[in-house]
Amino acid sequence: MSKSISLFSALLCTFIWGTTFIAQDTGMDNIGPFTFNAVRFFVGFLAIFPLMILFELKNFKSEFKLDKKTFIIYSLLIGISLFLGSALQQVALLYTDVANAAFFTIFYVPMVPIIIFMFGKKSMHWSNEK
Repeated sequence: MSKSISLFSALLCTFIWGTTFIAQDTGMDNIGPFTFNAVRFFVGFLAIFPLMILFELKNFKSEFKLDKKTFIIYSLLIGISLFLGSALQQVALLYTDVANAAFFTIFYVPMVPIIIFMFGKKSMHWSNEK
């Protein structure tokens, strides 16, 4: 992928991510933060599941067979972290404006590499492990 396409993709993702806070705030006018997140993640599941079946099913099966206990523990930790992060973000929108919620939520961008550096682990994708 060329550098200009990568830059355009990053800017497009940033634009989409930034505008979602307004949609989240507006979407919670009639429903609560937990219902909003449940619907949001269910729609995401419906969109991603066919792609996972198509592209990642073989990797998923091999990773799951390799070490079920570790896979389940990591899946639970990731799920709990994602739930806490998104739930706190949605609840924060009830008590502050969109700009403040977006500003504080962006802290995960520098925090992830810092946490990885502190634990001394290299980031790896499932398909890269053999």
